[in-house]
Amino acid sequence: MTQEIKRKLTRQTLIDKGYELINMYGYYATSIERILSEVNLTKGAFYYHFENKHHFVEAIIKERIEKEIHSEFIEPINKRGNPIFILTDLLQDKLINDKSLGQNVGSPLTNFIVELSHEPNDYDLQRTLKDILNQWQVALIGLLHRGIEDGYLNRHINTESVAEFMIISIEGARTLKKTTSDQAIFYNYVEQFKNYLDTLKIPKEEKETTRYYLYEDALAS
Repeated sequence: MTQEIKRKLTRQTLIDKGYELINMYGYYATSIERILSEVNLTKGAFYYHFENKHHFVEAIIKERIEKEIHSEFIEPINKRGNPIFILTDLLQDKLINDKSLGQNVGSPLTNFIVELSHEPNDYDLQRTLKDILNQWQVALIGLLHRGIEDGYLNRHINTESVAEFMIISIEGARTLKKTTSDQAIFYNYVEQFKNYLDTLKIPKEEKETTRYYLYEDALAS
């Protein structure tokens, strides 16, 4: 194993352990010393890769939290199809089928937002976290617009507000994982979220009118 590979593995080990401990115990309760003790590394190894704790947490946000939000919540919705089915399947997967349900860590994104909300620093960690939320919101807005274009959703819905509500709702449900492993709560939540999604459907009378005009256009041609 080359020195370069060893350095990369050391850096990744630090990031993974920092991510785990901050999620479990919080930013302020997780010291650099505690992390180093857990992975049996020296301060020299830490400061070779990171200037300070803020720089370290910035790396965790960008390399763990941002990537996870992209892979788990953004990439699965960057496609065409019925948004109601896409979002219901996603929530079923993340809140019910997710094997990490029993780990009681809640939502890493929300955990870091709460922990860093009043932390002064030169790395602007709060803005980095907000950027992740914005990326998620943009992806949801895109899904909703495609749903409108394809005739699944009501064209009068406010896509920006709906996307904001969905993120707040989903993050709230994920945060409950921190306090309970009762799956019934998440089954009920997914069911209620699906009921909400049903309110976004194109109204039946509008759908019938659209079908009529399409039929008339077909006859005319």
